[in-house]
Amino acid sequence: MQEDQNSTSQRPSAALLSLDLEEGSQELLRRGAQYVKRLGLSLNILYVLPPARGQDEADLQKRIEELIVKVPEADDAGVFIRKGCIEDEILAYLNEESTELVILGHRHKAKRERVHVGSTVRTVISLAPAAVLVLLLDGKG
Repeated sequence: MQEDQNSTSQRPSAALLSLDLEEGSQELLRRGAQYVKRLGLSLNILYVLPPARGQDEADLQKRIEELIVKVPEADDAGVFIRKGCIEDEILAYLNEESTELVILGHRHKAKRERVHVGSTVRTVISLAPAAVLVLLLDGKG
């Protein structure tokens, strides 16, 4: 009986990195994977395909795998692709999987582009059942 109590009380050992394949994604993956390794966590990558986009999941999987090849620190990451609202899918994943840390990227935008910038970050920080790390991206790579 003691073993069962210990196994259910163990800390989650995974981190989730939300990736969008936009400018700065390689930097986000590199920095996030390095951080996760220092914490001794496994890394899962989540890409959420908005409903309005008609991209092929196989093509997305290939693009993510090509990015992982460029970031050796992430070579053992799990890859998950979901369809839907980005915030909703991140939160749904967190409610389904044992995750200790969520890693999100934030890019600086020109003043006129800041109307909706950060809404995903704000929503996930507010509602996530795990710690959230936001990495500022310079947009290169």
